[in-house]
Amino acid sequence: MNREPAWDRLLASLRTWAEVREVTGGVEVSFPGGAGALRTVEIVMTPEQWDELSEVVQFESPDSVKRRLLALEDDKPFLVCDSGVELIASSSHDLPPVTFAGFTPEPGGQWVATDETGNVVSRLADWSDNDD
Repeated sequence: MNREPAWDRLLASLRTWAEVREVTGGVEVSFPGGAGALRTVEIVMTPEQWDELSEVVQFESPDSVKRRLLALEDDKPFLVCDSGVELIASSSHDLPPVTFAGFTPEPGGQWVATDETGNVVSRLADWSDNDD
């Protein structure tokens, strides 16, 4: 099996404080939860997705995964990888529904990207629904 080194580092880090078991499509992590009861959370993510998250976009680290696992609400027994972009708490193996699914921008609106301080660094405003 061709394994990603970042995946092995994640599993080793998780094993320092929890029981870890690889499963199809991810890893199960069992750890003491509220009132000392054992809690099991499944991280739905491939080694390749973890490599993308941790090594390429550097959005996640083993420590951030630990914080996410410990902060999960009881009704969210899954962390689901969103296409190598981020881990999202979910009540199932699937990503939760997108909350802005019905959003339609107003005519003449614009999309902007901002930097960490809120300055606009990119703007997209030249489009219409009637482009030929």
